[in-house]
This record gives sequence, C-alpha cells and structure tokens, in this order.
Amino acid sequence: MKLAWHDAWGGARGVVMRLSPEARLLVACALVFACLVSPVATGVGSALSGAICGAWVLSCRPPWRVLSSALLLGMTLFAPIFLLTPWLEPGVGSLGRATAPWTILLRGSSCLVVSLTAASTLAASDLREALLRLPAPAMVTAIVIQIVHQVPILVDETRRIASAMAVRAATGRGMPSWRAARALPLVWLPRVLERADRVATAMALRGYCESSGSFRQQGRLALRDGVGLALATLVLASAVALRWLA
Repeated sequence: MKLAWHDAWGGARGVVMRLSPEARLLVACALVFACLVSPVATGVGSALSGAICGAWVLSCRPPWRVLSSALLLGMTLFAPIFLLTPWLEPGVGSLGRATAPWTILLRGSSCLVVSLTAASTLAASDLREALLRLPAPAMVTAIVIQIVHQVPILVDETRRIASAMAVRAATGRGMPSWRAARALPLVWLPRVLERADRVATAMALRGYCESSGSFRQQGRLALRDGVGLALATLVLASAVALRWLA
C-alpha cells in the first residue's frame, strides 16, 4: 500500500488533537524513546511496547491508510531478519535465537507506528507552530520545516518526469531504458536546483532570514497539555525502570 509523504500529515481525529501542537510533538517523542528503551526481549517489555502503540493509536485515531502503511512497512523492513535466526547466538530469555530478530522487529515497528501516527496529528502548519514554540535551534527548525514542505513538491516533480518518460516509451527494456536512466540526473537535478533557487529567492524577498526568529511565540501550556506530558513522562520512566531491572 503506497502512502504519499503529504498524506501522512494530518487527518487524525482522536482526543490528542485537543492538545497544543508542541505538546503533541513532545508526547510523541517521549513515546518513541519509551519504545526504544523498553526491554522487548522480555514479556513485560513486549507488553509495554504493545500497550504504548495501542493506547497512542486509540488516542490519536489516525486514518486507516496511515496505520496500515506503518504496519506493512514495519513487517517489510524487519520481518526478513527472522531468516537469519538459525545463524544467531541464543539470547537471554525464552526466545532463544529469535531474541535479536524479535527485538528489532518490535522496536522498529512500534517506532514506525508511533511516529506515523504522530504525523497524522500534525499538519504542516501545526508542525511549524510546534517547532517555533519549542526551544529548538533556529537552523534546525528551518531545515525541518523546509523538508516537510518541499518533499511533496519534489515527489510530484519526479512523478511528472516519470510520466513524461513513460509517454515517450523510455521505460522499456534495453538501450532506451539505459539511456533514460543515464539522462535522469541531467534532467531531475537541474529542475530540483532551479526550484530550490526560486524558494530561496522567495524566502529572501519575504524577509524570512531576518524575521524568522520573531515568529517564535511564547505561550503557557494548558492543563490538558500538562496532563498529556505527565502521562508520557510516566510511560517513559516506566520503560527506563523496566530496562534497568531487566
């Protein structure tokens, strides 16, 4: 199932949408770290990781396409690692040789589910607002915002080039396809650079570089934001405690 970059952002309808954008981003980051540090080789750690994903999905209610794409991508990326099980050393716990593949599968899939579900709670404007309100470096904020905004444009540009090549019968086998593959960088890169130059010129004309810091808004978190951050911190602390005791 294909999921476009811009389709993953926004569309959630859960109670998490009542939180401010920066609170949603911080909660998602805390849950991702909790999935990373949770000792998933044990039964309690696996249950905690699954509970984090389940509770986060139910709280966000992302579009089914986002959730199914996250699960499918996780299985595609990490499930083939189980093919190496006969050649691995037995790990600690009841899983034996499957300890390492299971750890990679569960951690990777849970981080994908939490991350893509978090993206469904943040539109591009929400992400910009969250990054500007958080004490993040201005350069990092500008880079992340530009990546989120420009990647869909570059993907559409690539699709238009591919469609033009298909119409001109340049996608078959043999010498035509080889020549088209060699010429693709000569066509795609100049168009990407030209678009980047136009974006930089537009940003300069609007005074983006001089006034980007003045857009940073300072606001006090609401009570529900504090409750959400407290719950996320509690989950992260629980995962750290289980990792310490494991």
